[in-house]
Amino acid sequence: MKRFIDITDFTREELREAINLVTFIKDNQHIYTKEMSNRTLITAFYEDDRNAKLTFTTAATRMGGSHFDFKFKEGESLKDAVMTMSASGDVIVLNHPKKGAARAASLYATIPVINAGDGKRAYPVKTLSDISSVWIEKNHVSNMKIGFVGDFSNNALVRGLLQCLNIYKGNEFYFISANGKPITDDFISIMDRREKPFVVYDNLAEPLPELDVVYFTEVKKDAFDSAIQYEARRHCFTLDERLLLTAKPELAILHQFPRGEEIDESIDSDERAKYFKMLEYNVDAAIAIIIKLITKRTGRLIKPCVEEATHDFKCLKEDCITSTEDYLPPLFHENADGDLICKYCGQKYEAK
Repeated sequence: MKRFIDITDFTREELREAINLVTFIKDNQHIYTKEMSNRTLITAFYEDDRNAKLTFTTAATRMGGSHFDFKFKEGESLKDAVMTMSASGDVIVLNHPKKGAARAASLYATIPVINAGDGKRAYPVKTLSDISSVWIEKNHVSNMKIGFVGDFSNNALVRGLLQCLNIYKGNEFYFISANGKPITDDFISIMDRREKPFVVYDNLAEPLPELDVVYFTEVKKDAFDSAIQYEARRHCFTLDERLLLTAKPELAILHQFPRGEEIDESIDSDERAKYFKMLEYNVDAAIAIIIKLITKRTGRLIKPCVEEATHDFKCLKEDCITSTEDYLPPLFHENADGDLICKYCGQKYEAK
Protein backbone atom coordinates (compact mmCIF):
# COMPACT_ATOMS: atom_id res chain seq x y z
CA MET A 1 0.00 0.00 0.00
CA LYS A 2 1.12 3.53 -0.85
CA ARG A 3 -1.98 5.30 0.42
CA PHE A 4 -5.19 4.74 2.33
CA ILE A 5 -7.79 7.08 0.90
CA ASP A 6 -11.13 5.29 1.18
CA ILE A 7 -12.43 2.08 2.73
CA THR A 8 -13.37 0.99 -0.81
CA ASP A 9 -9.64 0.79 -1.55
CA PHE A 10 -9.97 -2.67 0.04
CA THR A 11 -11.44 -5.66 -1.74
CA ARG A 12 -13.72 -7.83 0.38
CA GLU A 13 -10.80 -10.17 1.11
CA GLU A 14 -8.47 -7.28 1.97
CA LEU A 15 -11.11 -5.77 4.26
CA ARG A 16 -11.45 -9.05 6.14
CA GLU A 17 -7.65 -9.25 6.42
CA ALA A 18 -7.55 -5.69 7.82
CA ILE A 19 -10.32 -6.50 10.34
CA ASN A 20 -8.39 -9.57 11.44
CA LEU A 21 -5.26 -7.45 11.90
CA VAL A 22 -7.12 -4.88 14.01
CA THR A 23 -8.56 -7.69 16.12
CA PHE A 24 -5.10 -9.18 16.62
CA ILE A 25 -3.51 -5.82 17.48
CA LYS A 26 -6.20 -5.24 20.13
CA ASP A 27 -4.57 -7.88 22.34
CA ASN A 28 -1.03 -7.76 20.97
CA GLN A 29 0.09 -4.15 20.67
CA HIS A 30 3.35 -5.10 22.38
CA ILE A 31 4.47 -6.90 19.22
CA TYR A 32 4.54 -3.64 17.25
CA THR A 33 6.38 -1.33 19.67
CA LYS A 34 9.34 -0.91 17.29
CA GLU A 35 7.57 -0.78 13.92
CA MET A 36 8.06 2.99 13.70
CA SER A 37 11.44 3.17 15.36
CA ASN A 38 13.37 6.13 13.86
CA ARG A 39 10.27 7.09 11.84
CA THR A 40 8.12 10.20 12.01
CA LEU A 41 4.37 10.46 11.46
CA ILE A 42 3.25 13.91 10.31
CA THR A 43 -0.26 15.09 11.17
CA ALA A 44 -1.42 17.74 8.68
CA PHE A 45 -4.84 18.96 9.75
CA TYR A 46 -6.42 21.94 7.99
CA GLU A 47 -9.43 21.54 10.29
CA ASP A 48 -9.40 20.64 13.95
CA ASP A 49 -10.28 17.03 14.73
CA ARG A 50 -8.96 16.43 18.22
CA ASN A 51 -9.97 12.79 18.42
CA ALA A 52 -8.48 11.84 15.06
CA LYS A 53 -5.19 13.62 15.75
CA LEU A 54 -4.94 11.98 19.17
CA THR A 55 -5.61 8.58 17.60
CA PHE A 56 -2.73 8.86 15.15
CA THR A 57 -0.20 10.44 17.50
CA THR A 58 -0.96 7.74 20.08
CA ALA A 59 -0.52 5.04 17.42
CA ALA A 60 2.85 6.47 16.36
CA THR A 61 4.04 6.67 19.98
CA ARG A 62 2.99 3.11 20.79
CA MET A 63 4.84 1.93 17.69
CA GLY A 64 8.05 3.53 18.88
CA GLY A 65 7.95 6.49 16.50
CA SER A 66 7.71 10.25 16.78
CA HIS A 67 5.09 12.64 15.44
CA PHE A 68 5.07 16.21 14.19
CA ASP A 69 2.15 18.61 13.75
CA PHE A 70 2.52 20.33 10.36
CA LYS A 71 1.24 23.90 10.08
CA PHE A 72 0.06 25.12 6.68
CA LYS A 73 1.09 28.54 5.40
CA GLU A 74 -1.57 30.84 4.00
CA GLY A 75 -1.67 30.58 0.21
CA GLU A 76 0.54 27.46 0.14
CA SER A 77 -0.54 24.85 -2.40
CA LEU A 78 -1.33 21.35 -1.25
CA LYS A 79 1.38 20.05 -3.58
CA ASP A 80 4.07 22.25 -2.00
CA ALA A 81 2.96 21.30 1.49
CA VAL A 82 3.03 17.60 0.61
CA MET A 83 6.51 17.85 -0.92
CA THR A 84 7.74 19.65 2.21
CA MET A 85 6.35 16.92 4.46
CA SER A 86 7.76 14.19 2.22
CA ALA A 87 11.26 15.59 2.64
CA SER A 88 11.25 15.01 6.39
CA GLY A 89 8.58 12.52 7.44
CA ASP A 90 7.70 8.88 6.85
CA VAL A 91 3.88 8.92 6.84
CA ILE A 92 1.45 11.81 6.22
CA VAL A 93 -1.93 11.87 7.96
CA LEU A 94 -4.01 14.48 6.14
CA ASN A 95 -7.26 16.16 7.13
CA HIS A 96 -8.61 18.70 4.64
CA PRO A 97 -11.94 20.51 4.06
CA LYS A 98 -12.02 19.72 0.31
CA LYS A 99 -13.19 16.37 -1.00
CA GLY A 100 -10.46 14.37 -2.71
CA ALA A 101 -7.59 16.18 -0.98
CA ALA A 102 -5.92 13.00 0.27
CA ARG A 103 -6.05 11.44 -3.22
CA ALA A 104 -4.57 14.64 -4.67
CA ALA A 105 -1.80 14.60 -2.05
CA SER A 106 -0.86 11.02 -2.93
CA LEU A 107 -0.18 12.08 -6.54
CA TYR A 108 2.87 14.02 -5.32
CA ALA A 109 3.85 12.56 -1.94
CA THR A 110 6.98 10.43 -1.82
CA ILE A 111 5.85 8.93 1.50
CA PRO A 112 2.53 7.15 2.24
CA VAL A 113 -0.64 9.22 2.76
CA ILE A 114 -3.49 8.37 5.13
CA ASN A 115 -6.83 10.13 4.76
CA ALA A 116 -8.02 11.45 8.14
CA GLY A 117 -11.02 13.20 6.58
CA ASP A 118 -11.49 14.99 3.27
CA GLY A 119 -14.44 17.34 3.20
CA LYS A 120 -16.68 14.81 4.95
CA ARG A 121 -16.32 12.44 2.01
CA ALA A 122 -14.49 9.67 3.87
CA TYR A 123 -12.87 8.80 7.20
CA PRO A 124 -11.47 5.38 6.27
CA VAL A 125 -9.52 4.65 9.47
CA LYS A 126 -12.57 5.43 11.59
CA THR A 127 -14.61 3.23 9.27
CA LEU A 128 -12.13 0.37 9.66
CA SER A 129 -12.46 0.83 13.42
CA ASP A 130 -16.28 0.80 13.11
CA ILE A 131 -16.51 -2.43 11.12
CA SER A 132 -13.88 -4.01 13.39
CA SER A 133 -15.96 -2.96 16.41
CA VAL A 134 -18.96 -4.79 14.98
CA TRP A 135 -16.84 -7.89 14.38
CA ILE A 136 -15.25 -7.80 17.84
CA GLU A 137 -18.47 -7.17 19.76
CA LYS A 138 -20.79 -9.44 17.73
CA ASN A 139 -18.28 -12.08 16.53
CA HIS A 140 -19.63 -11.73 12.98
CA VAL A 141 -20.65 -9.08 10.46
CA SER A 142 -23.57 -10.73 8.66
CA ASN A 143 -27.26 -11.62 9.16
CA MET A 144 -27.95 -8.68 11.46
CA LYS A 145 -30.37 -5.81 11.79
CA ILE A 146 -28.34 -2.62 12.00
CA GLY A 147 -29.71 0.79 12.91
CA PHE A 148 -28.11 4.13 12.07
CA VAL A 149 -29.09 7.23 14.04
CA GLY A 150 -28.22 10.75 12.91
CA ASP A 151 -28.42 13.29 10.14
CA PHE A 152 -27.92 11.52 6.80
CA SER A 153 -27.55 14.52 4.51
CA ASN A 154 -23.74 14.32 4.37
CA ASN A 155 -22.68 11.62 6.79
CA ALA A 156 -19.37 10.02 5.77
CA LEU A 157 -19.18 7.83 8.88
CA VAL A 158 -22.55 6.19 8.22
CA ARG A 159 -21.75 5.88 4.50
CA GLY A 160 -18.42 4.18 5.19
CA LEU A 161 -19.83 1.61 7.64
CA LEU A 162 -22.79 1.01 5.35
CA GLN A 163 -20.42 0.27 2.45
CA CYS A 164 -18.66 -2.35 4.58
CA LEU A 165 -21.74 -4.03 6.05
CA ASN A 166 -23.51 -4.01 2.70
CA ILE A 167 -21.14 -6.60 1.22
CA TYR A 168 -22.06 -9.23 3.80
CA LYS A 169 -25.08 -11.50 3.47
CA GLY A 170 -28.29 -11.16 5.41
CA ASN A 171 -27.84 -7.64 6.78
CA GLU A 172 -30.86 -5.36 7.01
CA PHE A 173 -30.60 -1.62 7.58
CA TYR A 174 -32.76 0.77 9.61
CA PHE A 175 -32.20 4.53 9.36
CA ILE A 176 -33.48 6.69 12.20
CA SER A 177 -33.43 10.21 10.78
CA ALA A 178 -32.88 12.67 13.62
CA ASN A 179 -34.29 15.63 11.70
CA GLY A 180 -36.96 13.62 9.90
CA LYS A 181 -35.38 14.12 6.47
CA PRO A 182 -34.99 11.26 3.96
CA ILE A 183 -31.70 9.47 3.31
CA THR A 184 -29.72 10.55 0.27
CA ASP A 185 -29.59 8.82 -3.11
CA ASP A 186 -25.99 7.67 -2.60
CA PHE A 187 -27.05 5.66 0.47
CA ILE A 188 -29.86 4.07 -1.52
CA SER A 189 -27.57 3.22 -4.44
CA ILE A 190 -25.14 1.44 -2.09
CA MET A 191 -27.92 -0.86 -0.84
CA ASP A 192 -29.51 -1.31 -4.26
CA ARG A 193 -26.30 -2.78 -5.64
CA ARG A 194 -26.78 -5.85 -3.45
CA GLU A 195 -30.54 -5.59 -3.03
CA LYS A 196 -30.34 -5.03 0.71
CA PRO A 197 -33.62 -4.25 2.50
CA PHE A 198 -33.85 -0.99 4.42
CA VAL A 199 -36.43 1.11 6.26
CA VAL A 200 -36.35 4.79 7.26
CA TYR A 201 -37.91 5.83 10.58
CA ASP A 202 -38.41 9.22 12.17
CA ASN A 203 -37.98 7.84 15.71
CA LEU A 204 -35.74 5.34 17.50
CA ALA A 205 -38.40 3.73 19.68
CA GLU A 206 -40.07 1.82 16.85
CA PRO A 207 -37.12 -0.20 15.44
CA LEU A 208 -34.96 -0.45 18.58
CA PRO A 209 -36.40 -3.76 19.90
CA GLU A 210 -35.40 -5.48 16.63
CA LEU A 211 -31.84 -4.17 16.36
CA ASP A 212 -28.62 -6.14 16.88
CA VAL A 213 -26.40 -3.08 16.40
CA VAL A 214 -27.23 0.61 16.66
CA TYR A 215 -24.68 3.12 15.37
CA PHE A 216 -25.02 6.72 16.48
CA THR A 217 -23.38 9.82 15.04
CA GLU A 218 -23.37 13.25 16.63
CA VAL A 219 -26.63 15.10 16.08
CA LYS A 220 -26.00 18.84 15.73
CA LYS A 221 -28.61 21.53 16.14
CA ASP A 222 -27.67 23.11 12.80
CA ALA A 223 -29.00 19.99 11.03
CA PHE A 224 -32.52 21.15 11.93
CA ASP A 225 -34.57 23.92 10.38
CA SER A 226 -34.80 25.71 13.73
CA ALA A 227 -34.02 25.40 17.43
CA ILE A 228 -37.74 24.80 17.98
CA GLN A 229 -37.69 21.80 15.64
CA TYR A 230 -34.62 20.40 17.40
CA GLU A 231 -36.31 20.58 20.80
CA ALA A 232 -39.51 19.08 19.39
CA ARG A 233 -37.68 16.12 17.87
CA ARG A 234 -35.00 15.47 20.49
CA HIS A 235 -36.96 12.64 22.14
CA CYS A 236 -37.21 10.88 18.74
CA PHE A 237 -33.50 10.09 18.49
CA THR A 238 -32.24 10.11 22.09
CA LEU A 239 -31.40 6.81 23.79
CA ASP A 240 -32.03 6.80 27.54
CA GLU A 241 -32.48 4.15 30.22
CA ARG A 242 -36.23 3.95 29.74
CA LEU A 243 -35.98 3.33 26.00
CA LEU A 244 -33.10 0.88 26.42
CA LEU A 245 -35.44 -1.41 28.39
CA THR A 246 -37.03 -2.37 25.07
CA ALA A 247 -33.74 -3.37 23.43
CA LYS A 248 -32.19 -6.82 23.06
CA PRO A 249 -29.83 -7.92 25.88
CA GLU A 250 -27.07 -8.49 23.30
CA LEU A 251 -27.48 -5.14 21.52
CA ALA A 252 -24.20 -3.35 20.65
CA ILE A 253 -24.37 0.44 20.98
CA LEU A 254 -21.71 2.21 18.91
CA HIS A 255 -20.72 5.86 18.54
CA GLN A 256 -17.72 7.74 17.13
CA PHE A 257 -17.27 10.57 19.60
CA PRO A 258 -17.86 13.45 20.19
CA ARG A 259 -21.51 12.99 21.07
CA GLY A 260 -24.33 15.42 21.46
CA GLU A 261 -27.56 14.57 23.29
CA GLU A 262 -28.31 11.43 21.27
CA ILE A 263 -27.03 9.06 24.00
CA ASP A 264 -27.84 9.90 27.60
CA GLU A 265 -24.90 9.51 29.98
CA SER A 266 -26.96 7.09 32.06
CA ILE A 267 -26.29 4.53 29.30
CA ASP A 268 -22.50 4.68 29.78
CA SER A 269 -22.43 2.03 32.52
CA ASP A 270 -24.63 -0.42 30.58
CA GLU A 271 -22.67 -3.42 29.27
CA ARG A 272 -24.24 -2.90 25.85
CA ALA A 273 -22.51 0.48 25.50
CA LYS A 274 -19.41 -0.25 23.40
CA TYR A 275 -18.47 3.28 22.37
CA PHE A 276 -15.66 3.80 24.88
CA LYS A 277 -14.04 0.59 23.65
CA MET A 278 -14.34 1.97 20.12
CA LEU A 279 -12.03 4.83 21.06
CA GLU A 280 -9.38 2.19 21.78
CA TYR A 281 -10.17 0.35 18.54
CA ASN A 282 -9.52 3.61 16.67
CA VAL A 283 -5.89 3.41 17.77
CA ASP A 284 -5.72 -0.28 16.85
CA ALA A 285 -7.08 0.54 13.37
CA ALA A 286 -4.53 3.35 12.93
CA ILE A 287 -1.72 0.98 13.90
CA ALA A 288 -3.03 -1.61 11.42
CA ILE A 289 -3.00 0.86 8.53
CA ILE A 290 0.44 2.22 9.42
CA ILE A 291 1.76 -1.35 9.50
CA LYS A 292 0.35 -1.99 6.03
CA LEU A 293 1.98 1.18 4.72
CA ILE A 294 5.48 0.89 6.17
CA THR A 295 6.31 -2.80 6.56
CA LYS A 296 7.89 -4.98 3.87
CA ARG A 297 9.26 -1.83 2.22
CA THR A 298 12.91 -0.99 1.78
CA GLY A 299 13.94 2.64 2.07
CA ARG A 300 11.97 5.65 3.24
CA LEU A 301 10.68 7.00 -0.05
CA ILE A 302 8.09 5.65 -2.48
CA LYS A 303 7.04 6.61 -5.98
CA PRO A 304 4.01 8.93 -5.98
CA CYS A 305 0.69 7.45 -7.13
CA VAL A 306 0.85 9.29 -10.46
CA GLU A 307 -2.34 9.23 -12.54
CA GLU A 308 -2.62 10.60 -16.07
CA ALA A 309 -5.38 13.06 -16.93
CA THR A 310 -8.45 11.30 -18.29
CA HIS A 311 -10.13 14.37 -19.85
CA ASP A 312 -9.34 17.96 -20.83
CA PHE A 313 -11.82 19.53 -18.37
CA LYS A 314 -12.02 19.55 -14.58
CA CYS A 315 -14.72 18.97 -12.00
CA LEU A 316 -14.40 22.37 -10.28
CA LYS A 317 -17.29 21.76 -7.87
CA GLU A 318 -16.95 24.11 -4.94
CA ASP A 319 -16.28 21.35 -2.41
CA CYS A 320 -13.86 19.44 -4.70
CA ILE A 321 -10.10 19.84 -4.32
CA THR A 322 -9.87 20.72 -8.03
CA SER A 323 -11.65 24.01 -7.28
CA THR A 324 -8.62 25.36 -5.40
CA GLU A 325 -5.64 23.35 -6.71
CA ASP A 326 -5.65 24.21 -10.41
CA TYR A 327 -2.54 22.14 -11.30
CA LEU A 328 -4.26 18.83 -10.57
CA PRO A 329 -4.88 16.50 -13.54
CA PRO A 330 -8.60 15.98 -14.27
CA LEU A 331 -9.55 12.44 -13.28
CA PHE A 332 -12.93 10.87 -14.09
CA HIS A 333 -14.44 7.43 -14.47
CA GLU A 334 -17.72 6.44 -16.09
CA ASN A 335 -20.40 4.78 -14.00
CA ALA A 336 -23.00 2.23 -15.09
CA ASP A 337 -25.40 5.01 -16.14
CA GLY A 338 -22.81 6.61 -18.40
CA ASP A 339 -22.21 9.57 -16.07
CA LEU A 340 -18.71 10.93 -15.54
CA ILE A 341 -17.73 10.73 -11.86
CA CYS A 342 -14.88 12.79 -10.49
CA LYS A 343 -12.29 10.52 -8.90
CA TYR A 344 -11.40 13.19 -6.36
CA CYS A 345 -14.78 14.18 -4.92
CA GLY A 346 -16.95 11.29 -6.14
CA GLN A 347 -19.57 13.62 -7.64
CA LYS A 348 -21.13 13.60 -11.08
CA TYR A 349 -19.61 15.98 -13.60
CA GLU A 350 -21.95 18.71 -14.77
CA ALA A 351 -20.81 20.98 -17.59
CA LYS A 352 -21.24 24.66 -16.83
